[in-house]
Amino acid sequence: MEDNNEGFSYKKLFKKLIDLDMTNNELMGNAKISKSTFYKMKNGQNITTDVLLRICNALDCDIYEIVECVEED
Repeated sequence: MEDNNEGFSYKKLFKKLIDLDMTNNELMGNAKISKSTFYKMKNGQNITTDVLLRICNALDCDIYEIVECVEED
């Protein structure tokens, strides 16, 4: 079985938060996401598309502005 070395990076999201001068807590409140989900993103773990959609709605942006597919080592 072939190993899948692709994953998602949320670096764009965290850069966008800085650019918008928005705190992590403000994002969690506006997008209605839990701390555990937020920390999954901080650690580069997968989250549901529902959460990504809520974040996009809260930030009034498209998904490509907050997440990117990356090849992992």
